[in-house]
Amino acid sequence: MQEKDEIFASFCHEIWSNENKRRVYTKKIRFTIRKDLADTKIGQLFDRFSSLEYKGCKSLSKETDWCTLIRQKINNLYSRYFDPEIILEKEYLDLLATPKKLYYQWAGGQEADPVQLEETLHAAMQDAETLYLSCRQRKMKLSWQDYKKVIETFLHKIFENCKLIENYEDTSAFTNIYDFINEDNFYIRYFCKSLSNYMLNYRKEYYGVKRGRNKRYTTCRLCGRLIEKTNNRILYCRQCREERNREKTRENMRKIRNV
Repeated sequence: MQEKDEIFASFCHEIWSNENKRRVYTKKIRFTIRKDLADTKIGQLFDRFSSLEYKGCKSLSKETDWCTLIRQKINNLYSRYFDPEIILEKEYLDLLATPKKLYYQWAGGQEADPVQLEETLHAAMQDAETLYLSCRQRKMKLSWQDYKKVIETFLHKIFENCKLIENYEDTSAFTNIYDFINEDNFYIRYFCKSLSNYMLNYRKEYYGVKRGRNKRYTTCRLCGRLIEKTNNRILYCRQCREERNREKTRENMRKIRNV
C-alpha cells in the first residue's frame, strides 16, 4: 500500500510541477478604421468599439508528452467550470464581434443609418454583458488549491483503474513508471476523457442533481444552477421558479390596485 502511495505521489508531482501552467491573459477583438472613413460620423461611431477586451486562456500546447497534455486538460477544466473571468461561449464572442462585422460590411459599401447603427451596437454590447454575467453565475466556486485536491481524487481513481503497478515488476524504477503513456496515446486519451467524465459527475454532486444514464440536464436561466431537464418547459431551478412566481403575484396585485 505504501508503495502504491509513493508511485501515485510521484505521478501527481510530475503533473503539478509541469511547466505547462494555467495562463490567463487579455485578448482583444480589434479592427482599424480606414483613414478615409475615420472622420465620418459612422467611422467615429465604429472607432468607439474598435478594441474590445475579454479574458482568454491558453488551451492548447505544442508539446506532446503525456504530462503536458494531461496538465493541459486539467487547466482547461478549471477555466471552463470554475474561473469566472473566462467566458468563451460562442454566442458571447459573436456579440463582442458585432461591431467588427458591421464595420466591414459598411466599409465594403453597405449603407447604414447612424442612429439605427448606434442602437444596434449598444444593444449588442448590453446583450454581451448580460450573457457574460449569466455565464459567470454558472461557474462553480472552487479555489485552484482546492481544485487540485479534487483533481487528485480523480487521478487516483483513474490510476487505480489502469492498474499501472501490475505492468511493472521493478517497482523501484519510479522515473520510468510512466513510459507506457509516451508509447501509446490511448492512455493519454483515457486519462483526459476520464477527467472530463469525473468532472461532470462532480458538477452534478455540486448542485445536488441525481445522476443517471438516461437523465438530461440544463442550467437555470437565472442563476446558472445545473438542473434535471424532465421536460422541454423546464427553464429554472426550483428556487428561481418560486421567486418568479412570487414576483408575478406581486406584479398582478399591483395591477389590480392600480385599476
